[in-house]
Amino acid sequence: MIRYAVYRLALLAPIIAGLSFVIFIYLRIIPGDPIATVLGPTAPPDLIAQIRHQFGLDKPLVVQYVSWITAIAHGDLGISFTSRQPIGPVLINRIPATVELTIAGMFLAILLGLPAGFIAGFRKDTPLDRVLSLGALGGLSTPAFWLGTILIFVFAVRLGWLPSSGYVAILDDPLTNLRDISLPALTIGLALAPYLARMTRAATVEVQQELFVALAAAKGLKRWTIIGRYSFRNAILAVVIVLSLQLGSLLSGVVIVEQLFAWPGVGRLMIGGVMERDYPMVQACVLTVSVIWIVLNLSAELVHAWLDPRLRLSR
Repeated sequence: MIRYAVYRLALLAPIIAGLSFVIFIYLRIIPGDPIATVLGPTAPPDLIAQIRHQFGLDKPLVVQYVSWITAIAHGDLGISFTSRQPIGPVLINRIPATVELTIAGMFLAILLGLPAGFIAGFRKDTPLDRVLSLGALGGLSTPAFWLGTILIFVFAVRLGWLPSSGYVAILDDPLTNLRDISLPALTIGLALAPYLARMTRAATVEVQQELFVALAAAKGLKRWTIIGRYSFRNAILAVVIVLSLQLGSLLSGVVIVEQLFAWPGVGRLMIGGVMERDYPMVQACVLTVSVIWIVLNLSAELVHAWLDPRLRLSR
């Protein structure tokens, strides 16, 4: 297991390096001058040229990329075009909120999606299976921003039970933090749970058709023993793979939800940087979100390898 973990960790460096290059080039090919956008249409050309030189935007792209990646290696994420402040401290203050919302949304998705998928799979072709499958299909057809808007209207505007915005760190006030995160996390959880439920149902139905399940039933084992000892343990392997594949869409959903609920995370900071054409801010935010996704995906792979020895033995 340790050898497999080291092997997977060794692949992170080239992946992150290639990802940083793609992010850098993608932002540079977008039409328009970010400095002219920040300074406004009335800015004189000599001032624009001066600011471009100050931020090194008049240098060749290769030189700009090497300077940027070298600075990141030393812990310097650059200076914001708009605020003229270092990006590092601002970004570090936003990461805990994003990680907290991601974990809470994933927890609710697992709490809602896994039981529904397993029940539907074990009760295949029953009325309960049809109801759960229909609910999952309806959830898949519901956009996250629309679902969040409905939750705000019902629980914040009409009932007044939960706030529609705001953030208090969990260490400062756990109860207030729980109230603030409830609607954003529920939006993410309800958006991801239907897909997780359908994949869990498919994995459960497939496991139920395996020969070892039929053999266990032929030996006279009780149904719940077969489910707990054989079906569940084998179906959960496929579910872990589904969870790892859904981490990317989960983080993209977090960006939308942060903007909708005014959640002070990296996603909202990134959207602000995009609107203001703040290259360094967008680069730092996208790279941070991508690294978070890579780390979460690696964690899911390690859990999968721990559950399935065949995977780590193949390396």
